[in-house]
Amino acid sequence: MNRKKMYRTMIAAIATTALTAGFSAAVMAGDGGHEKANWKGEMHDAWIDGKIEASYSLSQYLNPFDIDTGVSKGTVTLRGSVSSEIDRDLAEEIALGIDGVNEVRNELTVTEPTKQKNAAEKMASEFGTHFNDATTSARVKFALLANDSTEGLAINVDTVDGTVVLNGEVGSEQERELAERVAENAEGVSNVENRLKVASQS
Repeated sequence: MNRKKMYRTMIAAIATTALTAGFSAAVMAGDGGHEKANWKGEMHDAWIDGKIEASYSLSQYLNPFDIDTGVSKGTVTLRGSVSSEIDRDLAEEIALGIDGVNEVRNELTVTEPTKQKNAAEKMASEFGTHFNDATTSARVKFALLANDSTEGLAINVDTVDGTVVLNGEVGSEQERELAERVAENAEGVSNVENRLKVASQS
């Protein structure tokens, strides 16, 4: 807990004790009306603040260290982050349920949990890689078909992480080497693994 929150919580505890014991009434008896009203209002706001933070601490879904609460004249302002829209609404409803709260200004932002974020990023990355590999395979196949010397060859093309794998059978070493060169020159190819077999050698 940072110093600001610690100070606010201490004030809330003092306010709660003072209000419960009737200390406010004693102070009001000796001060001017305007100052008495201000003091009572500030202490009551601090009491509300402490009650809200205590309620968040008891919730298994909310982390009070991620939520900054401010109270002014019964109006609560919530800032910070939560992991979902449901938690955002929950924080607001809890604050509204505290006695003395007139309004809640919910400025909480929803931040995706680290695990879910990592999983989403991994999925997006894997999809991107798969898409790129499929595109590379298509480009290599097109290049082989566009070349007069390789268009009729039975060559299977697969791509894994940018590495093109050529499988199949060709009629000569020259055709085998040419197919490899054509594949290497295709856009997106980082490496070629030539598994082509020459018919006379198979």
